[in-house]
Amino acid sequence: MKFSKEQIINLIAAYHQNTISDEGVQNLREWMDMNPDNSEEFANYLALLKESQAISQINKVDENQAWSKIYSSLSKPAKKNKSRKIQMWLPYAAAVVIVFVVSYFMLYQVTSDYDFNQNYNFAEVSSVGSKKAILTLDGGQTLILEESLTDMFSEKDGTRIEKDSSNTLKYATNINKGSLLIYNRIDIPRGGEYSLILADGTKVWLNSQSTFKYPVQFVGNTRRVELTGEAYFEVAHNANKPFFVKAGDTEVKVLGTKFNISSYTDEEYIATTLVEGSVQVSNLGRNELLKPGYQAVVNRAGGKFHVQEVNTRLYTSWVNGVFEFKNNSLEEICHQLSRWYNVEFFFTEKQYQNLRFTGAAKREKPVGFALDMIEKMANVKFAIKDDKIIVGRPSD
Repeated sequence: MKFSKEQIINLIAAYHQNTISDEGVQNLREWMDMNPDNSEEFANYLALLKESQAISQINKVDENQAWSKIYSSLSKPAKKNKSRKIQMWLPYAAAVVIVFVVSYFMLYQVTSDYDFNQNYNFAEVSSVGSKKAILTLDGGQTLILEESLTDMFSEKDGTRIEKDSSNTLKYATNINKGSLLIYNRIDIPRGGEYSLILADGTKVWLNSQSTFKYPVQFVGNTRRVELTGEAYFEVAHNANKPFFVKAGDTEVKVLGTKFNISSYTDEEYIATTLVEGSVQVSNLGRNELLKPGYQAVVNRAGGKFHVQEVNTRLYTSWVNGVFEFKNNSLEEICHQLSRWYNVEFFFTEKQYQNLRFTGAAKREKPVGFALDMIEKMANVKFAIKDDKIIVGRPSD
């Protein structure tokens, strides 16, 4: 049986909470028996749970000793009266999502209007994100890219543009392109995402609330595009025609590689994360050559620039509809939820913004799943006021 990361994290957490079911015991033991390397993964998962402070007593656990202790104890039958609790808890694990740093959330004054003990239907004020975008052609004509139907149209230079049933926009190579640069722009709304294949074969995935400007055909000795928001690139290799991405004051130069750029205007940083190949990140006269597994972070305000080694999966798994996060604040989490589910969050007190969580998730679930999961991991509640989600706690 194949186990996902989130399943194993849940089983380990359930074991330490004494809420693991008989089936959970069998699954955890099976996973531990599958591969000797799983002991290292186990230590990583346990460390994540400790960092997130999701389980109070887990801070006393030593990752290096826990494997043998749990392994030897799994032969004992689990308590029957605990199985129901874990079965209710596990379905929510696929709802928590990763985000990047922001601090624009407003604080709501606590009033008697917020009943945090009420059972709310959060789907009433939110919607699960989907593939949708608005394409603007060179002449200003706009096209809504939403319906899962094939379509085909062309630019004024004759470039064929096809939208297939998987909602991928593809630009055909035009051998008669001439010397004039013709630009298109694609805008991704809140609650949207989209992908496209440029005329040179470069693949681009665009996240919610992003704008991407690019030529329909690359003319001359360079390939240049502009990004606001977040995108993942798989750049077609061409040593004679480098590829440049402009994101604010930052420019990324590549020949052929895979990388992610997060450049939202309401965030303090522009982050370039390299998965494969090599890129040069430039900002205000400073240049850094990245190696795979490294990230360049530029502070928009002060222009500070630093490079750090990261787990690239934390910054790129959104492309496959899966988010992973490590020790992110609740403010960061709610910001990502707000983009993907097209809903605003407000905190009754600043202290709740700083609660931290670690985990893995799929974002195809409704927002209510994520909120239930967060409530189970921390002393915080969610309520609805008008069309907004309020974050706080019931008054004593």
